[in-house]
Amino acid sequence: MKIVTKDDNFFFLLISLLSLFFISAVVHQYRDNAQTFVLMSLVLCMGVSIVGVHRKQAFYRSWYVILILVVVASGSLSLFQEVDLSLVTMSAMLFFLLAHTFSALKQVITPKEVTLNQIVGSICVYLLFGLSFAFIYLIQLELFNTPFNGLEHKPWLDNLFEVIYFSFITLTTVGFGDISPTLAIPKFFVFLEAITGSFYLAILVASLVSSHLSQKDAKK
Repeated sequence: MKIVTKDDNFFFLLISLLSLFFISAVVHQYRDNAQTFVLMSLVLCMGVSIVGVHRKQAFYRSWYVILILVVVASGSLSLFQEVDLSLVTMSAMLFFLLAHTFSALKQVITPKEVTLNQIVGSICVYLLFGLSFAFIYLIQLELFNTPFNGLEHKPWLDNLFEVIYFSFITLTTVGFGDISPTLAIPKFFVFLEAITGSFYLAILVASLVSSHLSQKDAKK
């Protein structure tokens, strides 16, 4: 079995993120009241995503494991013991995603030589931005009264895919308009996400791809 190294770590993260998005879509379309399945898929994807964390970054990996355990414990209590710990679960998920984003972004921008792994990492950071904002919106749905048009107030696991969809529509500045913010704080995070997505693609990803192509030409 191939040992996980710093040269292939972002592929684990990319696979786990894409798997989570696809599973959420399938469950949302074909299964009603499948909160347990969505939570299990979420935890599984979280676990797979930390496989690619650098072995030297034991501190980050330990915190990731702790946050996963918090998500499992609070999510299970909410589902099976009827104890409403939704905010705890979503907050732990948000911290997990933000830590992952910081770690991945640091690995993307630090090395001097641009590799394919870094380009994949930059895509992962973009996906992590979208997923992080999705959990910010989920927390707002829990805290505020009708913060979004087009989203019902229901258990966050049932809203997960719709909010992920809205987040990436905002991040890519497509903005179909089927979901829109109604309050000032949600509006702030929506335009913050749109600005983040635009500048990230324009500056970092374009720069990495350009540098990678230049390096390949220089080696010829």
